[in-house]
Order: sequence, then C-alpha cells, then structure tokens
Amino acid sequence: MSSLSIPAFHISDKSKVKGGADIFIASRQDALSSGVFSIKISAQFDPSVDLYPVGSLFIKVDLSDGTKGSFKATSIELINSYGKHNPTVYLTGQCADDTQPDALGCRYWVMIANNKAAQQSGTPDIVGFAIHDRNGSRIAYGTGPVKSGDIEVAPK
Repeated sequence: MSSLSIPAFHISDKSKVKGGADIFIASRQDALSSGVFSIKISAQFDPSVDLYPVGSLFIKVDLSDGTKGSFKATSIELINSYGKHNPTVYLTGQCADDTQPDALGCRYWVMIANNKAAQQSGTPDIVGFAIHDRNGSRIAYGTGPVKSGDIEVAPK
C-alpha cells in the first residue's frame, strides 16, 4: 500500500486534463446571477516531453458574490494530479480578465475531481476555482458539482 501525500506544489508532475462543463451552485444564484460557471480546459505536463505545463483554460463566471465575466489563462505555471479511482488535478497560473482589463496580476487556482465518466451515474465531477488580483483581493470564486459536460483527468 502506498502512502498518501500532499501534491508537490512547487514543481509540476505528469498530468493531463481535458473537457468542458457547466457547474451550478444554487446558493450563488439570485435575481442577477444564474448560479453557473463554465470551464473549458485542455492542459498537460509530461516531463519526458514538455519543458513546462502547456494548454489552455477558460472560465466564464455568472455567480453572485463576485465578479461576473470571462477569465483566460495566460500561463499554466503548475499542474499536479493524483489518484486512480477519482483522479484529481490542481492548476495555477496567471490569467487575463475581460471584466477588469486594467486589473494587474490576475492569478487563478483550479481543482477538478474526476469522479465518473460522462454517462455514468454516481458522484458528479467537482470543479473549484479562485481568482485573485496582485494585491490578493478575490475577484471570483466557486466550487460545485458538474451540471452538464464532462472533464477527464487522466489517472496516473
């Protein structure tokens, strides 16, 4: 039996994630917000091939208690994944914000737990994200179950 450990958050490890999904959070829905954020992602790191993590990440946010808009990764600085039965991936890097184009230092953090294939029943995939500016002020955040779509995290 192997021991569990916290992911190495200083260097990337072999990881691959791809897909798109809409995530609904009922408590983040109000008269002005749908309570949905969407994610599209295709990212990977294979140390035998890649010098750095590569790929794309796009998040569209329509949640209460935060900035609504679209965020696009301009870098993937770190990607770590672990697990076999519900592989989970973490990413972080820099981003651009279409709602506050003059906001400097936009950074993101994303977590995706791949709990099942798209057509299976059971625990839905879970996606969480946080976006901050260079001063550490929260711009947008959310964590919830996938309502539609699918994201595949390749197991190690």
